[in-house]
Amino acid sequence: MAAYPIGAAQILADKVVQDMTVFVKRHVFTALADNSGLNWRDIFVLSRISFYAEGLSPAEISGNTRLDPATVLRANEKLQKVRYITVLEQAFDARSNLVQITPEGESFLQRLKDTYLLKQEKVYAQFLSDLAKSDIREIFETCLDVQEHAELLASILPSGKIRAENRTAFSRSALSLSFENFRKSPEFIFQIYCRRISNDYMKFLKSHAMSKMSEKGLRKPRELLTLMTLDYLEHDATAMDVAKLMRFDPATTSRAVSILSIAEFIKPLSGYAADDRKKPLILSEKGLRSVREYKSLMSDANEMASEQLSIERSKPEIVQQLGILYFIGNRTEVSASIRPGKLA
Repeated sequence: MAAYPIGAAQILADKVVQDMTVFVKRHVFTALADNSGLNWRDIFVLSRISFYAEGLSPAEISGNTRLDPATVLRANEKLQKVRYITVLEQAFDARSNLVQITPEGESFLQRLKDTYLLKQEKVYAQFLSDLAKSDIREIFETCLDVQEHAELLASILPSGKIRAENRTAFSRSALSLSFENFRKSPEFIFQIYCRRISNDYMKFLKSHAMSKMSEKGLRKPRELLTLMTLDYLEHDATAMDVAKLMRFDPATTSRAVSILSIAEFIKPLSGYAADDRKKPLILSEKGLRSVREYKSLMSDANEMASEQLSIERSKPEIVQQLGILYFIGNRTEVSASIRPGKLA
């Protein structure tokens, strides 16, 4: 896994997103007087809409958040129900509907932000050190470099055609205009960048590597990434190890391990505790062949993208970018590990 920076960057970025989701759900949502029954994804959609005073179409929201259209539709329905957005409907084409945030939506986001900042200050006081202003800017800019690369890869359609959008240009402009505000809540901004990085790299991998796996059961991320994680961990890894590294919930990991075991991609070592989550798992020969195949497909996809887009990153640049994502992940892991009631 480490030899293929696209896959590694996707996993590291997704880890940041999942960590911050846990932190916000556990410490911010519970401290709000009223979150109107919204989940973190709904609020993420609302926060993106708030950046555009003139409004966004559902397709533009999907592109900006990297969420699929059906998810955006569900979020918009919930946000409209609580009057946090208005939808200006176009009579002949629903795709052109214009979604705008309302004063009530702005007020809710401000309460959420104030609550988040209060909790973050307590995290810094008790568990983490503040980041220097210069370090925050460097991390932001590095994240945007990775985001730009991920966005370029995601622009390559399965047919080989390129549909470029360059939303990273807007992100760079927003950073330039709003840096002083952004640096007050760096982990929150990190997860926004990392969400885009993770989703765009995953879109590329699904289209140009996962979809070509000879085993149809390994064309979906959950099982394939579980298999690759076991290969990465190497030494008697367990389902719990996979869940910790990938930020999968235990039930998701158990389902993936069960499917892989039934299909004989992996097998548990015998003679261990009855708890299946703690049994060391090893790759079968069939599993090892699939790991080698996916690594080859990732390598081929990377070479194809380099030729199609005429982009190259030096090894030191890749190492530096992965190092930044790893650094961010170490910080967000601390936030995610704080138990309820510990930020009183």
